[in-house]
Amino acid sequence: MKKFVIAVTLFNFSYACAETIYQWSDPWGQMQYSKTPVPGAMISDLTELPAPQETTEQQKQEAMIRKLQKMRQDNIRFSQAEAEKQVLNTKELNVNAHCEQLRNLMFEVQLANIRQYSMPGFYLMPGYYGQLQMDLSREIRQKCR
Repeated sequence: MKKFVIAVTLFNFSYACAETIYQWSDPWGQMQYSKTPVPGAMISDLTELPAPQETTEQQKQEAMIRKLQKMRQDNIRFSQAEAEKQVLNTKELNVNAHCEQLRNLMFEVQLANIRQYSMPGFYLMPGYYGQLQMDLSREIRQKCR
């Protein structure tokens, strides 16, 4: 049992003493490795440093094409998002304008009811605009919250 504990301890110690290898992607999309940390690098699972690879002109051109395609796709997505925002803003403005019209119409109906009841002899007659007022009130509650 003691031998097992010693072996595990030595293994953990040797693993802790092993040099850390960092990996990152260069501007051309190639994976690069080093023993010194570089901005944007991650710790690699490798135990040995692989041989450095030279980047060919064709690889650089392919990386540039990939980067340009990604930029185009990002621009398209951004344009679509902006168009969707603009459509939503237009819809919101239309709803707000409609609600404002409904509220103004409700005010005018209520004012007409007050005028009707303020005339002598008409206070016993039912309001002409009662149903219209209820319909407007219902529409305002449903659409203008």
